Amino acid sequence: MSQLTTATELGFRFPAEWEPQAALWFAWPVRDDLWPNCLDTVRSRLAELYVVAARFQNVRILCPLKVQADLRARMQAHGDVSAIEFFDYETDDVWMRDFGPFFLLSADGSELAIADWRYNAWGNKFPEQSKDDQASAWIAEQLGLRRFRHDWVLEGGAVESNGAGSLLTTEAVLLNPNRNGPMQKGAVALQFTSGLAIDDIIWLKDGLKGDHTDGHIDNLARFYREDGILLASTKGDGPNATRLLENELRLQRWQSATEKTIEIKGLPLPEPIAYEGEVLTASYLNFVVLNGAVLVPTYGQPSQDERALAILAECFPSRQIIGFDCRDIIKEGGALHCMSRHEPAVVAF
Repeated sequence: MSQLTTATELGFRFPAEWEPQAALWFAWPVRDDLWPNCLDTVRSRLAELYVVAARFQNVRILCPLKVQADLRARMQAHGDVSAIEFFDYETDDVWMRDFGPFFLLSADGSELAIADWRYNAWGNKFPEQSKDDQASAWIAEQLGLRRFRHDWVLEGGAVESNGAGSLLTTEAVLLNPNRNGPMQKGAVALQFTSGLAIDDIIWLKDGLKGDHTDGHIDNLARFYREDGILLASTKGDGPNATRLLENELRLQRWQSATEKTIEIKGLPLPEPIAYEGEVLTASYLNFVVLNGAVLVPTYGQPSQDERALAILAECFPSRQIIGFDCRDIIKEGGALHCMSRHEPAVVAF
């Protein structure tokens, strides 16, 4: 009899983000060359973000001992920090969604495990990446969790799960040779079938223009329920109009081909935000789902921000919808979902 070795063979799956969570993980920005000209402001904003998230569930932060006192003082200025736990680990950057662990749940929900894919800073765009690449293995050891090691590059922001075997992703990232060399969809599907218990991949084409990740799905399309997808939309002929129309058509073709019924809601992008001569990849799709809330990036655009919050309130009626100003945070290319990683809750017997 052959030995069961893969996560899927052993009964693990990749849960959706709206399922019960045990904690939300972040990484504190230690390097002083991040966010030029506004790093101190961003650090204070992140301290506030951690406290806001901790109102709803435990928060765990990768933060080296040498700067924990500073972070604790910043957080205490914003409220209760009793649900926040430090882990003495120094990362290269803060984008925990991409280099952090893929937490998996066993079929009965009683065991947590980690799928650990390689991380190469979005196709080796940035040289400082080794600490981030090793973070998942370190977390697995600290938590005493089973770890499934994959010799293949994959970022968490590149995939979106509905918890029931379907996955959203983009060709622009998963088929990009800067991750794993030339790839075919079939080879990608095998990785997800064995590693995440995925049996259905919904392929969109391109992400937002200028995205240094090459087009992560978490700025583009998100499940809000098992059979519901939020899709970035734009008015007129903006810089992303052609890309977003193609992705909408792809979703429609997928529905026709699979005969599956899925509700698609448009979530308009904010008005273009320019910084140092470039348009930033700002999106309301970069929201974070918590046990009792949804944290939504806002961009100082009252009418657009309020519209996005209202749409998300319709999608998550049982959760509090909280806007969080990301006008400075987005200058480094990401927002709330990019810098966080959710840890599912296990069922106690």
